[in-house]
Amino acid sequence: MKILIVSDIHGRGYLLSDLLDIHFDRDGLIFLGDGVRDLPDDCTDGGRKWFTGVAGNCDWLSLNTDGSFPNEILLDIDGFKVLAMHGHTQNVKSGYERAAVYASKREADILLFGHTHETLEKYIPEGEKLGEHIFSRPLYIFNPGSLGAHSYGLLQIKNRQILFSHGSIK
Repeated sequence: MKILIVSDIHGRGYLLSDLLDIHFDRDGLIFLGDGVRDLPDDCTDGGRKWFTGVAGNCDWLSLNTDGSFPNEILLDIDGFKVLAMHGHTQNVKSGYERAAVYASKREADILLFGHTHETLEKYIPEGEKLGEHIFSRPLYIFNPGSLGAHSYGLLQIKNRQILFSHGSIK
């Protein structure tokens, strides 16, 4: 399973179009907010690939009335519970900790967020304590950075192994 992860497009939708062409072998795309208006008309490659996304703090004028861009979404990807959010509602610009505790309480295995425009990859092992919270399961944390600043991410899952990577596109 190969998933393209993007956030914070901020007017540079052409970069996402280029990424979709480059990563034609992807299984899916997760959009983490800020740039709903910049999304191509077809992020599913004619229905052959899946797409999901959440709204960011700059998307309030772009939200669909059918709720297709909620503030967060909990996904099941190859047996892993993935919590995707923009991050503004968990104040991630002040640190990932609040969002990590929130994701842990939702029993997520993976937390994806954007908003900070900075890349991040972190692993919290089971039993680790953060403030008063003790993690009952491991948590992978990933921020792809801002596509508007040419940064994106990939999540690959194979044989229950998780691999995150960051990429840059010009």
